[in-house]
This record gives sequence, structure tokens and C-alpha cells, in this order.
Amino acid sequence: MSTMRSDYAARPLETLGISTDEERAYRALLSRRLANARDLSSTLGITVRATQRLLDALAAKGLATHSPERPRRYMPVQPEFALEAIVSQRQAELERARAAIPDLKKHASKLRADADRGEVVELVTSRDAERRIFEQAQHAARNEVVTLVRPPVRLTRLDTPFEQDQQPQRSARARGVRYRSIVDAGWLALPGAPARVRSESESGEEIRVFPELPFKIAIFDRRIAFIPLNPHEPDGATLLVRLSALLDALYALFESLWERSTPLAFAPAGAMKAAKASRVPEAAAKLIPLLAAGLNDKAIAHELDVSSATLNRRLAELMKALDTRTRFQMGWRAALEAFPERVPRTRSK
Repeated sequence: MSTMRSDYAARPLETLGISTDEERAYRALLSRRLANARDLSSTLGITVRATQRLLDALAAKGLATHSPERPRRYMPVQPEFALEAIVSQRQAELERARAAIPDLKKHASKLRADADRGEVVELVTSRDAERRIFEQAQHAARNEVVTLVRPPVRLTRLDTPFEQDQQPQRSARARGVRYRSIVDAGWLALPGAPARVRSESESGEEIRVFPELPFKIAIFDRRIAFIPLNPHEPDGATLLVRLSALLDALYALFESLWERSTPLAFAPAGAMKAAKASRVPEAAAKLIPLLAAGLNDKAIAHELDVSSATLNRRLAELMKALDTRTRFQMGWRAALEAFPERVPRTRSK
């Protein structure tokens, strides 16, 4: 970085469109006050023809004048006049360019609006194109990003934010973007998934779990949605849905699933737990979100890192604590215990 600054400092006239060789010729001419190409060629260490081209360039830029006879003799224009004139000209050009910015912004906005109205749905088959559009959506997000996450995981390609580099959404959260994700119970059972959920939850993402999601999707600011058409194919096509009634319907579907999903929180030790579990023993309470997510006993045991015998013992403890006799009753009572505000109550007569 310091080398770059020193290079610019050594060649200050380049910003005015004066090359390094032209500056050398100008400095040599200033020291001579009057010279022709042959006089300066030895000083510059280049041919007479090359020197002549440099002197003509100086004259064209107002840095030198020349006599009418041949061979021409050149006189330098003093820097306080020549360079000030060039600087003033450049400033005027920059101001004209600055004045054109509002019109260009208006034109670009119109083109984007026309594109949004004209292409509600776009099929993207290029991996590079999908990556570029997805990254642009990430960096442009200002309000909210919502996602549905379900198996399989496409390891070789961008998918939902859960399955890619997390730095872009962490940067977005830092500037106030809200992230909400609903994860499929099957995805939650994959190796490493609980740790990923825990990491994102601790970073500020709101996460809920649903027994079975219909598809994968990521929606940015309710302006554009990404839907993998065939999640089983790493290089499969992706559907882009832009501002439209269709996008509104997809967002409404997310909100409906969000209301019916189970919130997840994490104990200080890192284990998943329900958002609230007041009268259930701590060890048994860890089962509630996993049961609500629809995980089978094998997946629950893997997540909690316990044996089948230990899991059965904790299930029995939970059943006893909730005063139930069947798994169905236990699930219902666990939901009542963990999320009482979300279960309708009957009025007593």
C-alpha cells in the first residue's frame, strides 16, 4: 500500500493525463527554455523521432509552444499557467460527469423496474450466473432475508444461506438486516446441522423447525426469491421469482409456516432446547424441540449424544413429568408446557 502511494507521489501529473515520458520531456524543456528535438534527445536518452513525438504531445496539451520554422524549436509554458489550465479543464469535465449521475440513476431505476415487470420468473442454468445474482442479492439486502432449509445439501453450489459461506449474512445482520430461517426436521438430523444452527442462532438469526418443508427457498427483501428446481442435482437450474403476486404468495407461505414452526433456543452448554420449558426437568426438556421437529429416536439420540437406553430413560422421565401415558399425549403436553401462548385454550363454564 505504501509503495502505491509513493508511486503516485512520484508521478503527480499522470492524474492530468500527462504520461511519465511527457513529464520527463517537460522537465527537460523547462531546464533548457528553448530547444528542438535533436537538442533534447540526448538528454532524454531516446531517438530524435521519439523526442519529436513527445514535444508535439506537450504542445497539444498546452505545455509548450513552438516556432513556425523547421526544425521546430520548442519553448515551455510555465507550470503556473499550463497546469492550472489543465486542472481547470479536468474539474469542469468532472462536474459535467457529476451532473449526469442523477439522470443515469433515474434511467437505471427505470430499466430495473421494466425488467421486474417484464420478467417475473427467470430460469438460471449457469452456475456462475446464479452465484453472481445470489451474491448481489446478499449485498443489496436492507431489511429481511427469509429461507426454508431442507435436505439434500448441495455441497458444490450456492444454496440457502445455511449452506454457504456465512460472512455475507453476518455482514448484512451487522447493518440491520433481519434473518429468519425455518429448517426441515430431516435437515436438522444431518451431521453437523445442529452445530450450524447453534452458530447462526448465536449470531442473531431467528430459527424455527418444521416437520417437513415443501421445498427450498431464499427470499431477499420480498423482491427476489431463489428456488432450486432439483435440489438433488448440484448443478441443477434455479428459478428466480421477482416482484409479483407469485412472490407475494411465496412470502405468505413462509409466514404461514413460520407461525406453525417450533422456535429453537440453546442452553449455555450448547444443547438445543425449546424456547420455554418451565416445569420439565432440564435433561428431559432438551427432548421437546426434537420431538416437536419430528425427529425419530435414533436422530434424537445422535443429537444429544446419548445411548438408546439413556434416551428411553429421559423419555420416560418426560412422560412422567407431564403425567402422560402415550407418546402422543406427551407431545401434546410438551407443546403446552413449552409454548402455552400458541395453543388455544377452551373456556371453562
